[in-house]
Amino acid sequence: MAAVTLWTSELSPFSLKIIACLEYMGVDYTCLPKKNHALKNLTTAVKIEWAKSRNKVYKYPQMTELDEYPAVPYLIQSDGAIQYDSSGISRWLDDTCGNQVTDNLWPQEPELAFVAQLIDDAMDDVGIYLAHHLRWVHSAATNDAGRRLHKEFGTLLFWANERKFEVNFSRRQVSRLPYLFSMPPAGYQQDVPAYLSAPIEADWPETHTLLDNMWQEFLSGLEGILSVQPYLLGERFTIADASVYGMFGMLLDDPNAKADMLERAPVTHQWLLAIKAGKHSDDRSDKPLSVSPALSALLDILCRSFVPLMQQNEAAYEQYQEQGETLFNEPAWRQSRALYSGELQGHSFKSVVKTFQVQVWRDLQNTWEQLSSAHKSSLQKQVDCLAEYF
Repeated sequence: MAAVTLWTSELSPFSLKIIACLEYMGVDYTCLPKKNHALKNLTTAVKIEWAKSRNKVYKYPQMTELDEYPAVPYLIQSDGAIQYDSSGISRWLDDTCGNQVTDNLWPQEPELAFVAQLIDDAMDDVGIYLAHHLRWVHSAATNDAGRRLHKEFGTLLFWANERKFEVNFSRRQVSRLPYLFSMPPAGYQQDVPAYLSAPIEADWPETHTLLDNMWQEFLSGLEGILSVQPYLLGERFTIADASVYGMFGMLLDDPNAKADMLERAPVTHQWLLAIKAGKHSDDRSDKPLSVSPALSALLDILCRSFVPLMQQNEAAYEQYQEQGETLFNEPAWRQSRALYSGELQGHSFKSVVKTFQVQVWRDLQNTWEQLSSAHKSSLQKQVDCLAEYF
């Protein structure tokens, strides 16, 4: 396969996920923007924005009206076509250059493919909340994300003072904490500069307790499975591993979050470091993948967090759609529109309807419905939570 270009930032968990997939598939890639490539950076940025403005950036295998363009990453194929969405890109890689079982990111067996999709979706749409919370609450005073982003995009932001850029970027990310499900309790105080202080909405329930508990459960589930086998579905790397690496691998650069992970889940911490170093690309095995009993704890927390959240988000979307609402996602949140209240694991929360999550949930439901009765029954016997939630 010809080399591809990835327009990205190392701060993005979705970029880390795609890079891990590219390396496993043996695809040559170049990451932009890159230092000392000012003209190429500029022309690439213009090309992407031009394509987005004309809806020429696609999602594999298809894009719907519920999808939304991200800030990064974008993959530029050798023929110039531009695509986005980390999960879609992984499927494109399989269809483009996967030619045998040990090369595929997605399992071929229907049962395993569903489990892989469940893990992938849950990490992308709930794991992202944990990652953002750990970076911009727990590691707010110690992370250098703004400085690293300025270094990456410096050739495009040559007019921006590094310190001002770092402060403004950090302020923006902290301001987005409510959009990404993180709300501190009333009276919450941090020993940080004002621009790093998590915003508090008076009528929004606190979710720090919920997110902190989920973080610990996610880590515990990962530690349990990775202590007995090298990857989530067996002896080799799959999309399930890539999605976990993307979300939690980004925290390896955030001191407080990294220290907490190292203390709670040392095996998981080492596993993330190994993937970061590219060692997963050398692990090939023809042993069949499987849903190990040790995976049950992780799947249980995914079911108890991801599934009910997606159900409530879809119900709110359908209700607002009936009312004629047309604005959703972050633009709606900034205008206090399309908001809904819900409950997750006994904790109240408030959020904004996210259409891309509606699409994710419907796609997963469709995958489940396409399974045979025998496959559904087999999975429900292997994983107790599936019998409750599907």
